[in-house]
Amino acid sequence: MRKAGSVNAQVMALCFAFAFALGSATNTLAQSTQDIQTQLEPSRRGASASKAPNASQLELTERQAVSRARSQYSGNILRVSLVGSGGNKRYQIRMEKDGKVFTLFVHARTGKITRGG
Repeated sequence: MRKAGSVNAQVMALCFAFAFALGSATNTLAQSTQDIQTQLEPSRRGASASKAPNASQLELTERQAVSRARSQYSGNILRVSLVGSGGNKRYQIRMEKDGKVFTLFVHARTGKITRGG
């Protein structure tokens, strides 16, 4: 009987060790996800999020610009870059559909979509 109790204690110890390791891995994964989101959306960074932006500073994120482009045009996204300055900032989105490459511009503040030449 004494061996069974010892085995049970060992099994419980292993269960606790596994649960602790799983909890640590989950926390690491959550932190990694948050880090990735911060890199993709600079507005999530502490310094810029604490300031209240005025209307002229509100801009679409890259993710929002791509979403708007996809709502009107289908195809594969090849590249996204922010071009222009001041009030003329816009996302240049290169897309491909059926072997044809085309360019869209999404205005960073207004969200207006125009097709490149």
